[in-house]
Amino acid sequence: MISLFLHLKAPERCTNLLFAALAMTPMLASAQTSLPQAMQASPSSELQFNGYEGLAYELSSGKMLYKETHYIKTVKSAVTERVVIYRCPNNEPFGRKQLVVNKSPLIPDFSFNDSRTGHAEGLKTEGAQLAISFRQTGKKTLKTEKIKTTAAMVADAGFDEFIKLNWTSLRAGNSAPLNFIVPSQLDYLGFKVKYLRSITLDSKAASVFKLAPSGVLSLFTSGLDVTYLDEDRSLRQFAGLSNIRDLGGENYEVKIDFPLNLRQAYPDQAAMQAARSVALVTRCN
Repeated sequence: MISLFLHLKAPERCTNLLFAALAMTPMLASAQTSLPQAMQASPSSELQFNGYEGLAYELSSGKMLYKETHYIKTVKSAVTERVVIYRCPNNEPFGRKQLVVNKSPLIPDFSFNDSRTGHAEGLKTEGAQLAISFRQTGKKTLKTEKIKTTAAMVADAGFDEFIKLNWTSLRAGNSAPLNFIVPSQLDYLGFKVKYLRSITLDSKAASVFKLAPSGVLSLFTSGLDVTYLDEDRSLRQFAGLSNIRDLGGENYEVKIDFPLNLRQAYPDQAAMQAARSVALVTRCN
């Protein structure tokens, strides 16, 4: 995923927000529903491995910036683990995110590291608390903070589950508030999601939703747009601030496409295991 994300030209408390966290690692739909029907495993199969790829382009120029390769493990159609490898345009891997559903699919434990810049962030469930960590680009110190869980709390790829839970209400025109965990702030911030419009992608009906900050933060940014296919509620496009940063520590502003032809099922866990240990490069050539 996600991932969970908008760089604001304001004080640090209001910068490098969030939507990057989605990236949506960025927003990843559950594996069983994200694959085309022909590629889905039998409903009786308890353990499944599959994945998909995202292509991230600079929003202003259309230049390809990086690729995301997602490896997903599901048990009884529920996502339990996920590994995301971030690749240079030439396919060399430079970053890795690992996610595990501990207690709630809305708040998965995760860790992310970018070998080019040293940028790192993560979350770990510790009883009724969440330990959030963040290391800024070019810094050595990993900062950590513990917070208590709250109602409607969402982290990283848990946003996809939030969309599914609220799909009918959102499509009916209702907005849905949530407290999104923002690792760069070592805290959570208030957001809201609303349905924008229906479109057609790949001859398929799709719904566009907007994730935007609530309260005073709404004065600084309009948020980001995400598009899901109606038939399986899987992520198809993302437009906004990425969780991936440039060498100067600024979040890329991107459009990420998740093509249907780059989704696939794997026979076992070998691909995911390899992704966990693949060596990362320190620069994109």
